[in-house]
This record gives sequence, C-alpha cells and structure tokens, in this order.
Amino acid sequence: MNEAVLLQVLDRLGNIEGTLHDLVEGQKRLEEEQLAIRKEQETIRKEQEAIRKEQEVIRKEQEAIRKEQESIRQEQQTIRQEQQILLQGQKRLEEEQTYLKSGLKELNELMTALLHRQDETDAKLEALATDVHNIHGEITSLKQGLHELEEKADSHYEQLNERLDNIQLDVDFAVHKTTENEREIYKMKSRLF
Repeated sequence: MNEAVLLQVLDRLGNIEGTLHDLVEGQKRLEEEQLAIRKEQETIRKEQEAIRKEQEVIRKEQEAIRKEQESIRQEQQTIRQEQQILLQGQKRLEEEQTYLKSGLKELNELMTALLHRQDETDAKLEALATDVHNIHGEITSLKQGLHELEEKADSHYEQLNERLDNIQLDVDFAVHKTTENEREIYKMKSRLF
C-alpha cells in the first residue's frame, strides 16, 4: 500500500516536474518574444523619429517654396508695373509722332508758300529736312529700344512661368512623399496593435 502511494507520489512529482519544465521553457520563450517586441518597438520609434524629421524638412522646403512663390509674384507685379510704364511711354511717343506729323504738315505748307523765295529758303529747307531726318532716326531708335524692352519682359515672363511650373512639381512631389510616409506609419501601427 505504501509502495503504491509512493509510486503515485513519484508519478505526480514527475508530472509536476514536467509541468514546471514546460512553464520555465514557456517563460523563456515569452521573455525572448518580449525582448524581440521591445527591439522592434525601438526600431519603429527610430523610424518614426526619422519620418518626423523628414516631414519637418519637407515642411521647411514647402515654406521656402511658398516664399519663393511670393517673391515671384512680387517680381511679376514689378514687371506689370514696368510694362505699364512702357505702355505709357509708347503712348507719349505716339502723341509726339502725331505732333511731329502735324509739324511736318505745317513745314510742307510753309515750303509751298515760300517757293517764290527759293534763294532764301534753300538753306532753311535743308536744315529742316536734316532735323526731320534726325527726329525720324530718334523715333526709330526709341521704337527699337521699346521693342527690346518688350522682348526682355516677355523672356522674363516665360522664365517666371517655367519656375512656377517647377515649383508646382516640387510641391506635388513633397505632398506625395508625405502621403506615402503617413501610409507607412499607419501600416506599422496596424501591425503593432
């Protein structure tokens, strides 16, 4: 009887020892898994910090882009003002041309009236013709200068449009990159929780 009880006790002790062994092994596995999870969490924290830094860089870049856009808008406003000044100058030139044409008409009438005094008026007519030629030369020079200014303004305007297009592409890229980063953060959080 005692021997049977002893065998039962020994058998139970063996079972308990096996259970304890299993518990110890399970505890080790749990600790290893917890350590792995902590390492993974630390990695994720570092990645999140890197993403935050990258997002901050993107925000700074976007702010710089906004400032550059504002600068371009101001430059465009300056160009518009310069174009307005050029247009006003062109209008003044046209008025002067009208005035000069009127003066030329008067000179022609005077020349017709003074034909009978040919000897006295030859020198005057020659001087007037020279003046008229000089005036035409100055008008031509002014027109050419105005044309060159308009070409420069058009070229500058095209360059500004190209810069605006490039800035828009940079903004689109930054927005796309931010969206991708936020999507990756969401995926990481979903895996953790």
